[in-house]
Amino acid sequence: MKKIAVLALLGLVHAAPAFAQRDMYEADRRYCASGRSGYDFNTCMYRLQNDRRRYEPPPPRYERDPYAEGWRREPPPPPPPAYGWQPEPAQRPRLSDMQERALANCAMLAPRDQPRCRATVMSTVR
Repeated sequence: MKKIAVLALLGLVHAAPAFAQRDMYEADRRYCASGRSGYDFNTCMYRLQNDRRRYEPPPPRYERDPYAEGWRREPPPPPPPAYGWQPEPAQRPRLSDMQERALANCAMLAPRDQPRCRATVMSTVR
């Protein structure tokens, strides 16, 4: 008995949107048939349905076709080197602890003195 009651309740829950849509259509039909819109019946119904369709929010992104719009694609691969040769990335030389501290202290100087300080520290590297 409980199962029948639950199934009946689920049937009503799923049928509610259909009734709401039918009632909306019925209200539109009555409005257009009354002549208050200023248009003939067919034009009035077309305009109401078209306006309702125009103001509906767009579907969420996950429902759209990902390949149609090009989102979530991998970036293109980098172009090949021009002559088959690529320079190696510049590697910073290994510094001792004292040199690391001296280089870090360069940031405390005035901006115009920092390049000279860094050059002095790097000149001590072998």
